[in-house]
Amino acid sequence: MEVSGRKPERSFKDTVGRSSAEDVEVFCQPCSSDGDWLVAKGYCENCNEYLCATCLKVHRKQAMSKNHKVLEGEDMPKARMSSMTLNACSELCAKHTNEIMKFYCSTHDVVGCGDCMVLDHKSCKVDRIQDISMNYLNGAEHQELQQKVDQFLQNIEQVKRQIQTNDKSIQQTYIKAVNDVKSFKKEILDYLDKAEADMLAELNKRKRSDEKLISDLKEHEKTMRSNVQELHEKLQLPLNHANELFVAAKEMKERITRIGDGLKQLQQDCQFKQCAFVCSKHIKEMVASQFKLGELLVKRAVTGQIMVNKTFVDKKDITKMELLFDCEIGIKASDDTEDCSINACAPISYNRIILADRSNKCLKIVDIENRNIVEKYKLQSGPSGLAVITKNRIAVILPDEQKIQFLTLLECDKITESNAIKLKGKCWQIACQENKIMVLYRDHVVILNMDGQEIKAIYNPKMKFLHDIAPDSKSLYISNGRYEAGNVFRFDFEGNLIATYKDKDLSNVRGLCVTRDGTILVCNWEDCGSIHMISQECKKIKDILKYNVHVNRPWCVSFCDETNRLFLCETSSTLDPKLKNVINIFQFK
Repeated sequence: MEVSGRKPERSFKDTVGRSSAEDVEVFCQPCSSDGDWLVAKGYCENCNEYLCATCLKVHRKQAMSKNHKVLEGEDMPKARMSSMTLNACSELCAKHTNEIMKFYCSTHDVVGCGDCMVLDHKSCKVDRIQDISMNYLNGAEHQELQQKVDQFLQNIEQVKRQIQTNDKSIQQTYIKAVNDVKSFKKEILDYLDKAEADMLAELNKRKRSDEKLISDLKEHEKTMRSNVQELHEKLQLPLNHANELFVAAKEMKERITRIGDGLKQLQQDCQFKQCAFVCSKHIKEMVASQFKLGELLVKRAVTGQIMVNKTFVDKKDITKMELLFDCEIGIKASDDTEDCSINACAPISYNRIILADRSNKCLKIVDIENRNIVEKYKLQSGPSGLAVITKNRIAVILPDEQKIQFLTLLECDKITESNAIKLKGKCWQIACQENKIMVLYRDHVVILNMDGQEIKAIYNPKMKFLHDIAPDSKSLYISNGRYEAGNVFRFDFEGNLIATYKDKDLSNVRGLCVTRDGTILVCNWEDCGSIHMISQECKKIKDILKYNVHVNRPWCVSFCDETNRLFLCETSSTLDPKLKNVINIFQFK
């Protein structure tokens, strides 16, 4: 029997790499890994290992290896090994943590240890990993996997470069934004400094003028005092100078008249006006509104979608969405004397909408989320139309006063009046586009600048009994209320008719609005009315809200592009008051 001992000068590979003709000893592989060189008595084909007598005995008793095929004595292989020596697999099994992954089940395409194969793959075709690994390395699957991993590495490298580019771009973007904010602030401060300097220069000019006037008055007063004092002294002559006094008195009559006139003028000159500074009403309103310098626009590099603050929504095509009823909000205030008659409505933010109530002569701001009126602003007469010019500024048509009234919206949901523009006659609706105001009369449209100066008047034979107006960037959409039932016209800003929409089911056109993507929504004002959705080319897309239980006589409509909400108000002399006094809200989903 071979005696156990240490033979450091020999390695296991020196014992198996020779031909059977050579007189060599083959040693136990498990023991030799520990430095014990015991002669091998058997060879396990399943494990591809040479075993000494002790290891062989244990190998036959273990559950995982008792059925392995073992060759002993002369049957043990002694042939020269392949020129390429494979390292033994050292990966441990996830289930049987003390076992090494040595086997592959081609049926289930999984690898495992001996226990895995015995327990879960008895009926499967199982191969030893060392027998098939060389073929796998040269196979198509390995090459395909290698290509995928290489592609992943390229993608990761691209992502790394993109991250570096984005990092640099972000730094540059925010540096530019900070500089823009500071530049704009400087522009405002420079403007204020110049305005202050101009105002102070005017004050100094007036001060010098008034100081000169005071100086002249002082000289005049001194002269007048001297003349009067002289007269006074002559009138004080004693009795023994009566003759001299008589002559002096007669001679001073004309002089007294001149002195009296001069003194009266002097008294008038002393009543000069004092100047006082009155701040600009517009600037004061802006300061009171606590306006921000601007907005931060965030642009997605891939989709090109825009977010302003927190009002961002992923925009979808509303023509392919379903319109569902969301809620109704009561809009009759406790001090209203009449049922509501909403002639116009417009969203002013994602959760606020403003209404023009003609019968109660007021504007109302409605909180959509809390479903209540947060502000009611009384007017001298009933409003007919309104337009949102900016976030904090609106324009209201007052037909009975024949004017446009501008108002400022403060952040505390309060409204203050600003300037007004006088109009040439009664008009009914108003729209705003790119610092231009479009005013709708019954038979024509007038385009004004923000100061009220007329830019252009548009007339066309089709313009009769006009009811509502809504612009996009290139054209005007105008509804014809009564003359030819069911008409919507599209004009360019020169007054040329571009397209006409007419539908037999559109019996009486009322309110209309244009969404940001160019879709037109038109009220069909009839019993159990509906909303016609039409394209920019005035082609019908579809009817919405037809025979909806919440829609009866739709009069005005508006749309919030940030939330995809549609707002609808109704009016009619025969309408149930409950329906007049609510605004219906629908959601595109």
